[in-house]
Amino acid sequence: MKARHWVTLIVLLVAGAAVVGIFMRLNEEGEDEPQSFGDAAADSVAEAVRGTASAAAFATDIFLPVEGAVIQRDTFVLWVTASGHAASLRQAPLHAEVEGPVTAVPVQEGGLVSAGQTLARIDPALYELRVQGAEAGVKRAQAEYDDRVLFDDQLPDSVRMARAEQARIRVGLDEQEAALSERRYELAKTRIVAPFSGLVANLSVAQGSRVRAGDSIATVVDLSEIDIDAGVLHSELPLVEVGRQATATFPALPGEVFQGRVVSVNPLIDAETLTARVTVRLSNPEARIVPGMPGNVRIAGRQLEDRTFVPKEAVVERSRRQVVFVFEPGSPGAETGRAQWEYVTLGLENDTQVEIIPSPDGDDTFVPAGGEVVLIDGHATLTHDAQVRIENHSDLVAPAEPAPDGSR
Repeated sequence: MKARHWVTLIVLLVAGAAVVGIFMRLNEEGEDEPQSFGDAAADSVAEAVRGTASAAAFATDIFLPVEGAVIQRDTFVLWVTASGHAASLRQAPLHAEVEGPVTAVPVQEGGLVSAGQTLARIDPALYELRVQGAEAGVKRAQAEYDDRVLFDDQLPDSVRMARAEQARIRVGLDEQEAALSERRYELAKTRIVAPFSGLVANLSVAQGSRVRAGDSIATVVDLSEIDIDAGVLHSELPLVEVGRQATATFPALPGEVFQGRVVSVNPLIDAETLTARVTVRLSNPEARIVPGMPGNVRIAGRQLEDRTFVPKEAVVERSRRQVVFVFEPGSPGAETGRAQWEYVTLGLENDTQVEIIPSPDGDDTFVPAGGEVVLIDGHATLTHDAQVRIENHSDLVAPAEPAPDGSR
């Protein structure tokens, strides 16, 4: 090999070693703990240098897509969460009160019925004959009674009333009228009806079957409202009161939230589970919730007025401090603008929101007035003053109030 070739090879090896050394040095520095300068803008620049993903935010012609939420200043609710099972508000097991063959079952299990609707019909022929016999007995006794008091209208009132009472007893008119009422009651019971509107469950008869008194026919379940008995921890029980707002979700009905209220609080604590039963009543007009479904409830507990709070997703950690990105529109009402990095001090939190409070140290952390927009998605790698576009901007803009003439 010629001398100049050796020289070229040696130069390349030296250059390669230098590059490797620089790369390893940078890696060692990158593993050091990030330094905080105590200033949002300075810390943001340092963060951008550390990560290439953030550097894209400096491109002046790119607006990064993000989502926002309005900072609220309102009553902050500390929710109590618990689980339980749904139970029907009313259910009525129906049984046959007379015996005979079933001639009709005009409903199906799971079908919706209204109050008074026929669920099953027992052959009424025998009971109609018994009513006719009882009616004849009443007529016969009435005729004998009329004979006994035929001329009593001329007697003094006290005497006439005493004779009428004796006549009713002697001819058995009271017994015959009672027998007729009983036969009519039995005839009415050949038609089994729904006591209230609801769904048919446990239907156990069919046309042509024969029933005896006491046999089960069906159960009518009222599902217009549903109770869910939830076990609330003893430590959270003081936060719960009758009448408080509540919501419920069910694994069997994903994405659906049902509104309700607390209707009762059992003051006794279960010694094994350390929970107390709290009953939440839910509106269920479409009968989507059925008895026995497991579910989870959120009950409005402690309510703190005039507090400032944001969705939990808005808060990210930078340099071991909590920050939010506040959206600054490029022009009033614009969906594009810049993301301003602000340090915040957090207060109380519930399962979806967190309170923003003034710093107890008196520093210059951000304390919003309420109504500002903070970023809740797409902001994990942003830097201070990054250009962004609010994808859900239309959801954050309140509709204009209609003018008196109906125009906008």
